[in-house]
Amino acid sequence: MRLPFELHLALRYLRFHRGSAFLSVITLISVAGVTVGTAALVIALALMTGFQEDLRERILRGSAHLTVMNGTGSTFDLDEDLLRRIEDVPGVGDVGAVLYTPAMLTNEDLGSPAYAQVHGVDPADHARVVDLGEGGGFEALEVGTESGREGIILGRELAASLGALEGDAIRVLVPRMTLTPFAPIPRSRVFEVVGFFHTDSFLQDSQRAYVRIDSAQTLLGAVGRASWVDVRLEDESRLAEKKRALISGLGVPWLVLDMIEQNSELLKALNTEKLILFLAIGLIVVVAALNIVSTLILMVTDKIKEIGTLTALGARPASIATIFMLQGLVIGFVGSATGVTVGSVASMWLDRYRMIPLNPDVYYLTYVPFETSVGDVAFVAALTLAVSFAATLYPAWKATTLDPVEAIRYE
Repeated sequence: MRLPFELHLALRYLRFHRGSAFLSVITLISVAGVTVGTAALVIALALMTGFQEDLRERILRGSAHLTVMNGTGSTFDLDEDLLRRIEDVPGVGDVGAVLYTPAMLTNEDLGSPAYAQVHGVDPADHARVVDLGEGGGFEALEVGTESGREGIILGRELAASLGALEGDAIRVLVPRMTLTPFAPIPRSRVFEVVGFFHTDSFLQDSQRAYVRIDSAQTLLGAVGRASWVDVRLEDESRLAEKKRALISGLGVPWLVLDMIEQNSELLKALNTEKLILFLAIGLIVVVAALNIVSTLILMVTDKIKEIGTLTALGARPASIATIFMLQGLVIGFVGSATGVTVGSVASMWLDRYRMIPLNPDVYYLTYVPFETSVGDVAFVAALTLAVSFAATLYPAWKATTLDPVEAIRYE
């Protein structure tokens, strides 16, 4: 198969020639620049995608997929009809009611206080709705204690701040008042620690505690009421679709929130960091494009005689421009393909062997995660080729403006 003469000449000019070693070295440097820039972009995007996916998994692990609550934000009467209506929506797996209250927890033995978000739940229902991670389970709330107190499950970080061990007495002080003949006093109750959980989400592990929903209702004076209903879907990838179906099925005054919406600020921050990192690392590709421009300008200068000869033989200006545009695209393609390969392999290697460890006492991770996204890799490759093509426009135009008579006057 015969190549078009433009492509044939473009490839020929890019080959190493003894008489033009300098141009050949400059060409290799241009390819290396594109390769480094592309690989850096792929690794940078894999880094941020790894953080995003790790955070999403942690959110999934310690939270329900959807939350159904009263549109006014207040508690509501919990009845079986509401739970059945939610369960009847196609795609809904399990549901569990929650009675929430902020509280101050105090270790009765040590006197150490800590702020907590106390969730009153039905252990049997919530065991199917929320994954408490390693070492955690709602089953402990169903087992009686020797002291006769109600049980409480604490996040590992929260337990550490309280200095609490299994079997310790924890006083839960809630923002509700009990009227007495002398003065109103805050409501409180002593629970016994029956277990711990570790979801790898620092906010949840450091602030959340679980008790039985009937115990929470008694403590808050809200018998038969709930703050919201947690919902777990059969297929979490269809989150937005099932959220719309649930809103449509329940109607007013119910409000449906998804786990991503509830953590939107954190995810937006990560997206902003990803964009800034992409722009910063992307400057390497721009520098590589400038190398392509300089290489092609030198190539045009070196090939003046050949350009004049081709023009004299009838080659059109568009064909002359195409030769140098193809040169730039070949440099971009080779550099992009090599860079994408190197970046993807490096990202998988860094993630698989956990080459960048982190201190878990400082960070919530034990290592830096990398996850290569096909979409990100394709975008980087397309962007590199587009920048490489843009870099060819001026040299290609310059080649078409040469006067063929001047170019071959002394030949």
